[in-house]
Amino acid sequence: MTTATLTGSTAQRRNPGALSGLLYVLFFVASLVVAGVLGSSSVVTPYSSDAAVQAYRLEDPATLENLFRVLGLLQGLSALSLLAFVPCLTGFVRRYGSETRAGVVRALATVAGALLMLSASTSWILAQIGSKAELSTYRAVSDLSFITGAGPAIATLGAAVFLVATTGRTSRAMPAWVAYSGMVIGAAGVLSMSSLLAEGGSVFIPIGRFLGFIWFIAVSVLLWRRGEPKESLEGVHVAAGHGGTVGGADRLEVLGDAGQAAGA
Repeated sequence: MTTATLTGSTAQRRNPGALSGLLYVLFFVASLVVAGVLGSSSVVTPYSSDAAVQAYRLEDPATLENLFRVLGLLQGLSALSLLAFVPCLTGFVRRYGSETRAGVVRALATVAGALLMLSASTSWILAQIGSKAELSTYRAVSDLSFITGAGPAIATLGAAVFLVATTGRTSRAMPAWVAYSGMVIGAAGVLSMSSLLAEGGSVFIPIGRFLGFIWFIAVSVLLWRRGEPKESLEGVHVAAGHGGTVGGADRLEVLGDAGQAAGA
């Protein structure tokens, strides 16, 4: 005669990796604060004239080079934090949505993190060439840094945010305000891609980025507080005959039967 005593338990294990979404925001905001303190009062974009770009880079070359180095570091850390947060977003969508949608979210968020890392890397290149490079070379690198960190990065991340938010809405796995705001922010982020066609499209960039920061903080804290379900099977006792203990093969058989029963 074989008997088995099985005790199932479910525990919530908090995942510290979920806080990487918070770090993504903090590192990027820190770069903006540093830019406000060390940077010039003027701002140049791909739509600025050559004269404005030349005046900007020659105003205080040493300070500007140091600024680009710090920006490269902080925004690079922000990109790494975003990439570390991708598995959390993917896991959420896989759990409450589908494997296919989770794969799409993984691809989009990873591309967004890679673009942000590219933007941070080009900031370091700008620090190296500084005022010594030809204006056309400086401008090409500067425009690449701006574009990769703006429209394309925000658009791909916005698409991922939209998919995560719609998954949370349909499954009711996240608060309604987080789900609906994520859908709006995600749509605005996707529309920021229009900045590649016209300067007017740049209006969607701060919406997708700064409101997106608030959304990422909320989701990061939400996922961290919720934790991950951890199923465990404890208190397994197997006996045979006159109270004897069965061998390893019989024990595995009993555990396998228990797993099949739980699956049924």
